[in-house]
Amino acid sequence: MTPPSAFVRVVDTGLAGGGHNAATDRAWLELRADGRCDDVLRFHLSQPTASIGRHQALDRELRVDYCRQHGIEVVRRATSGGALYLDPGQLGFSLIVQRPAAWRDLALAQLLERGSAAVAAGLRQLGIVATTKSPNDVEVGGRKIAAVFVARRGDAVLLHGSVLLDADVETMLKALRIPTEKLSPDGLAAARERLTAVNACRADPLPLAALKAALMNGIAERLELQLRGGVGALPPAAPSPGQLAAEQALVQSIVWDDSGERKIEAFIRIAGGTLRARADFAPLGTRLRGVEFAADAHLEPADFCVELQRALEGLPLAQLGARIADFVPRHKLDAAGFGAGDIEQLLLQLVDKRQFAQQCGLGAVHANALMPFAGAAGLDSAAVLGKASVMLVPYCAKPAWCEWRQRDGCTECGRCEVGTAYTLARERNLQVTTITNYEHLVATLAAMKARQVEAYVGMCCSNFFIKRYRAFAEAGVPALLMDISGSNCYELQQEEQAYAGTFLAESRLDAGLVTQVMKFVPRRALSEAGTHETAADT
Repeated sequence: MTPPSAFVRVVDTGLAGGGHNAATDRAWLELRADGRCDDVLRFHLSQPTASIGRHQALDRELRVDYCRQHGIEVVRRATSGGALYLDPGQLGFSLIVQRPAAWRDLALAQLLERGSAAVAAGLRQLGIVATTKSPNDVEVGGRKIAAVFVARRGDAVLLHGSVLLDADVETMLKALRIPTEKLSPDGLAAARERLTAVNACRADPLPLAALKAALMNGIAERLELQLRGGVGALPPAAPSPGQLAAEQALVQSIVWDDSGERKIEAFIRIAGGTLRARADFAPLGTRLRGVEFAADAHLEPADFCVELQRALEGLPLAQLGARIADFVPRHKLDAAGFGAGDIEQLLLQLVDKRQFAQQCGLGAVHANALMPFAGAAGLDSAAVLGKASVMLVPYCAKPAWCEWRQRDGCTECGRCEVGTAYTLARERNLQVTTITNYEHLVATLAAMKARQVEAYVGMCCSNFFIKRYRAFAEAGVPALLMDISGSNCYELQQEEQAYAGTFLAESRLDAGLVTQVMKFVPRRALSEAGTHETAADT
């Protein structure tokens, strides 16, 4: 085993393409793991780049066409976690070291915490009151200014990240498919409220050298490392053509482009992000034919998802829980915010969607529009619908010309799909409510929880469900939600308008899907359904 270097060498490789920087990180980490270079802290800048995490599905995280059309390079990092937009307005750093003795027993989440604390400590030396936010962000007054990521190879660790000097929020939002929360009416101002930058925190622009010095001090202090400039046993400054080609191949290693036969997809929210899976099943539906995983969460080892996919291939569905319980400890999953139980829940949701789709006669496209939320009840989709007594409809699915668009209620005039949904709900004596803004949703869910509603059926876009998952989870009421199509506030970068109830574009309910799903909802007795009078009823 090669011992840690006496000093961490500090180098600056300047401005380069995103693929160059990603390849350098990966190659230097491998070399350090083999003992063929010293510990090193590398500063660098990137040309415009969309950087996705090691385990993310490319098409679910980026607007790939936009990146291609605007010359934004796409790379896949050696580290896990979420997607980033990088450009010369951010200072990147990559610390590659043999693990010191004090790091030996640290879990991935603890390494992320230490890395974030080091960056925050450096920024505080510049008079910027920075704090950490789990699992990997650095914030100033609740606004993100930096992020760190970690990967390990043997006893070598890569801890890297970027600090915003200036923020090109517009390009960031257009490149990343999952948009920043709380976008303003023009798609920019409220996003800037979620982000900040070093130069926004100061009265005068900060020289790059001063930021590098501050980060070096924070890293030396919090990570207890000795840093010095100069040269040591460093690897080649430029990746080889073969390494750059391998980077491009790696970008395409997890692509869910929906071409060809569609697979059943599912996702769950966890403390550390979102876990996704898609699968195809043997004809009789009793075993998995194949499954793929993707995640924006932080996890190690790097090959965990690929090995899990292999372990589950061809497995009878009845054996899923046992196989996962055996696999996870043997492969030493180290994850921030999730474990074996979450993986099993994700797979059970896949199985439930497959079985429910067969019951309804739905294809994969319609099945993937279903978003079950079981809460703590552990119900399958059919059972949720059997207990449903409430329907929630989003106002943005009503036509822009409708006088009821911003109001709770519907005259069922027959000119849109919302009227079909209202009719189906009222035929079953369900309480039906149009959700007019986010606060209305929270209040409605709280009222349902208070009166012990057993389950409900509803509609919203998948991005909203992911972003606002906390509201659904806090209510804890089991639900089967249906994804809406057409123009939505996330694709049009108008989430703040939707949040306030002033979004003008139209989304669409799938009336055929709603009709099929509602066949599983029984007619309620009036006393069971309760009363709910709207302006449309009076």
